[in-house]
Amino acid sequence: MIRYYDLGKDRKLHDIVVAGTHDAGITGGGSGVQTQALDIGGQAMAGVRFFDIRVAAAVTSAKHPSGRPVAELRAFHADDKVVMKRDRNVMLKAPLMGNTPVNVKQSKLAGGAFGLSLTSMLQQARNFVSSSEGGTEFLILKFDKCTNWAHIADACRTTLGLSLYTARGNLNTKSLGELSGKVIVLFSSSGLAELGTDTRGILGFKNLSAKGAGYEDGYHGLQYYGKGGTSPFNPRNKLKQNIKKQTKLMDAAAAMQRSEVIGMMYWTTTGLVESIRKRDSGMWDTPNIARMKTLWSRGLRDYVDDRISLPTSNSLAKAQQRRGFFPNIVMMDFADDRRCQIIHGLNSLTAGEVTGLD
Repeated sequence: MIRYYDLGKDRKLHDIVVAGTHDAGITGGGSGVQTQALDIGGQAMAGVRFFDIRVAAAVTSAKHPSGRPVAELRAFHADDKVVMKRDRNVMLKAPLMGNTPVNVKQSKLAGGAFGLSLTSMLQQARNFVSSSEGGTEFLILKFDKCTNWAHIADACRTTLGLSLYTARGNLNTKSLGELSGKVIVLFSSSGLAELGTDTRGILGFKNLSAKGAGYEDGYHGLQYYGKGGTSPFNPRNKLKQNIKKQTKLMDAAAAMQRSEVIGMMYWTTTGLVESIRKRDSGMWDTPNIARMKTLWSRGLRDYVDDRISLPTSNSLAKAQQRRGFFPNIVMMDFADDRRCQIIHGLNSLTAGEVTGLD
C-alpha cells in the first residue's frame, strides 16, 4: 500500500504530490454520471488522499414511526439546472437520527444521480486512518456545492470522532507528521458562512484562481490553485482541451511566485452524453500518461533545465526550492492502484528526470 508518511514526517503538504478524486462519492449511475468504481475506503487504500465531495439531502422511501419522512445526506452529481430544491421538516436517517425532526433543504434530481451516503463515506475515512495500514496517513475531504452545511458538520464531528483533525492554521505548511492519522474536513466559504461561529473541526478552502483571491499566511485551511472541466458542448479533442486549460492555469499560478501554494491539476474531462469511464480510460494509456507527466512538470521544468546546474542526483524536494508553482494534487476519475502508483511515483523523480519529461 502507498504510504506518503514514508516520504518523511517533516515533509510539508506543499512539498509532496498526492492523488485526488473528482466526485469521489459517485460510484453508480449512468455512464455519463458515474465517476468512481471504488468507495472511499477503496480509494484510500489505492492511494487517494484528497476527495472532492458534494452532498445533498435525499428523502428516502422510509417512514419514521412518527409518520414524518426520512432524509439521508448523500453524495450527488448533477448540474444545478436539473436540481430541484425545497425546504422540508424531516427525520435524518440513522445513525444521525434523533427524536426531533429537523429542517433540511431537500434536493430532487431531474438528471444526474445520488451516490454514497455521507455516513458511509465518513465511516470509511475514519476506519482507514484508524487502521494498521493507514494509521500514519491523512485524508482530506473537500466539501463543495453542498446544501445543509450544519448537518454535514455535525455528521463529520459525530462520525469521525477522534480521527477528525481539529487543529487550526495554514494546511499548506503542515507536515505529514502533524496530519498523520487524521481526516481533515474542508468547507467552501459559503459553507463556513452558514456555520456561523461554530466551526469546530471544520477548516476552509480557497481557490486562488478565483478573481481577487490572494494567498494568506494566516489562513485556516487549504489554499490551492487549479480548476477542472472542459466544454460540455464540444465533444471533440477533449484531451487537448484539458491540456490547454491546465497549462494556462499553471502558468497563471507560477506568476504568484509563492512555493507554498498547493497546485491542483485535473487529469479529467467532462461531457454531456459520452461515457465518462470510456473517455477517461484513454487518458491513462501509455502515450497519455507521458503527456500527463509533461503537463505536471511544466511548473518545475524552467527551474531545473540547463540554465540551472543541478546534479541529477538531487531530489525533487531540492529542485522545488527553485520553483514557482508545482501541482501537488492530481485529480482523476476512476482511481485505482495503478493510477495512484503513477502519481505517487512523481515524488521520487530526480531533477534530471523532470527535465527529461519534455
